[in-house]
Amino acid sequence: WYQRRVRDGSALKNVVLDKNAFLNEDVIVFVDPKSGNVTRSLGSKHFIMPHGIFVDHHDNIFVTDVALHQVLKFEVNKTEPSLVLGTKFEPGKDSAHFCKPTSVVVTAEDFIFVGDGYCNSRVLKFNKDGKFVGEFGKGSVKTGVPGSMNLVHDLTISHADRMIYVADRENGQIHVMTYKGNFTAVYSVPGNVYAIDYIPDIRAIAAVNISDTNSPAKVVLVNADSGEITGVYPTNDSDFTMPHALTYIHHIGIFLGEIASPFRIWKLSEIHKH
Repeated sequence: WYQRRVRDGSALKNVVLDKNAFLNEDVIVFVDPKSGNVTRSLGSKHFIMPHGIFVDHHDNIFVTDVALHQVLKFEVNKTEPSLVLGTKFEPGKDSAHFCKPTSVVVTAEDFIFVGDGYCNSRVLKFNKDGKFVGEFGKGSVKTGVPGSMNLVHDLTISHADRMIYVADRENGQIHVMTYKGNFTAVYSVPGNVYAIDYIPDIRAIAAVNISDTNSPAKVVLVNADSGEITGVYPTNDSDFTMPHALTYIHHIGIFLGEIASPFRIWKLSEIHKH
């Protein structure tokens, strides 16, 4: 599926092979968090390889696409994007181009932060109209240096603290960054960090952690102030196959999305109490 759409070879690196391979299915699906029932969907024929999703305080939906190298914004009850960041089908590393952007978060002041991503190892900031504001972080395989990142795979936000947390997947780290782009700390998590979300109730970051191919994936809780790991769930071996996304819903629980068969969404309903 991936190979049909994006070439990683040196001749056509990060370029879509079939520019007509837009997905006919709706890729944005609304699911009732208590019943699991699908309530509506949208997004058909807009995406080739969607990756990250974020819903802001206005209920606008932002989705990244690693094949298009773009971020698309959908306003409430709209089926066409009202804002597009990045240049379609053109990977790059300037302010007008992404290279496989993975994630996005939006502040209460409507500033947009984009994790970019599989190629560029950086975070970019835009205003609500899509005007470029700044670029933060740098590519590095070194560990332990705030802002030196390998693969920016997910972002989460603490509105109260005005902080952005960055999941550096391959380095197994979570970088702590202010809204102004200053990196203040870096926390280590064993293995790779695929997805993160901030839990304000307990001032913790929930992270999907995969230590190696022979170990089951876990959800770890990381103290947002100290970086200390305060919990690992489930405590026994999990049935997770390949969790790739994570989100927390206040007083309901943590939800994990898997990208390998049987393509499930898991709900951990009690984790927020610990």
